[in-house]
Amino acid sequence: MTLQQMKYFITVAESGSISEAAKRLFAAQSSVSNAIKEVEIYYGITAFLRDSKGVWLTKEGEELLIEFKGVLKRLEYLDEKYAGKTYHSQGFSVSTQHHICGMDSFLSVVKSMDTEEYKFGFHECKTSEVLERVEKGMDDLGIIFFAEQSKGRMVQELRNRNLIFNHISYKCAHAYISEKHPLAGCQEIHVEELMKYPFITYDRATNANPAYTEMIVPYFRLKKVIAVSDRAAAYSLMRWADGFVVGSGYHSSDAYYKDILSIPIHEGIKLEVGWIVKNKFALTDIAEQFVELIRQVETKR
Repeated sequence: MTLQQMKYFITVAESGSISEAAKRLFAAQSSVSNAIKEVEIYYGITAFLRDSKGVWLTKEGEELLIEFKGVLKRLEYLDEKYAGKTYHSQGFSVSTQHHICGMDSFLSVVKSMDTEEYKFGFHECKTSEVLERVEKGMDDLGIIFFAEQSKGRMVQELRNRNLIFNHISYKCAHAYISEKHPLAGCQEIHVEELMKYPFITYDRATNANPAYTEMIVPYFRLKKVIAVSDRAAAYSLMRWADGFVVGSGYHSSDAYYKDILSIPIHEGIKLEVGWIVKNKFALTDIAEQFVELIRQVETKR
């Protein structure tokens, strides 16, 4: 497998057409087509489905695309660090669970960049997706939290994925609700008080690892559960359906979210917050700056 074949594969996947990929690569269409066939033969898979309108990835092809992008990203970093090359464009990417520290620090890093070009990424997603993105090299690091009693299972999950967990802080579980919620005036909220309101979850899945944060609420006692995929939907449900989310208590400084409160859960479980990275992966200077900013913010809370 060559780097050129990987690049051809990625370009075809992104353009959805071998002819269009050939134009972008300034290569012969036959060369691009042969490269794709060689990749498929090498790995013994069908990576693309083809018709008169173009090509699109199969499930196996999607997985291979993620792997190729991770390889090329890592090589770019190594070139920058060891080959003496000068890059005008700097890059950094992080993934996080929902309702957790990171965005304010990320904004600080972006605002501190004194360069004409950069490529940054901030991906807020489910627990499993954070782990997968870091594992496959799609992001430099990830930020997660989990229940204290689930630490053993989470550490095993990370070990299986060749990931390292770095502690940031301990937090008490909080309920996120709208300022118009019937419980908004409480200093603390009892679990029993929450049970009659819709619980909003991002991680609800039949195959979810019990170590994931969805288990910080006793599902067997919940009567109303709504699964969502993005924070905008969660906030709409908080504002208009008295729904609640359980998280670390972190609250963004963005004024758009000022009507969303985070209130401690009475005798709520302890959550551990930290960042994960691939084993033996050297952080870039930007990534180290980001981690240091998070530590500074968390030590002040």
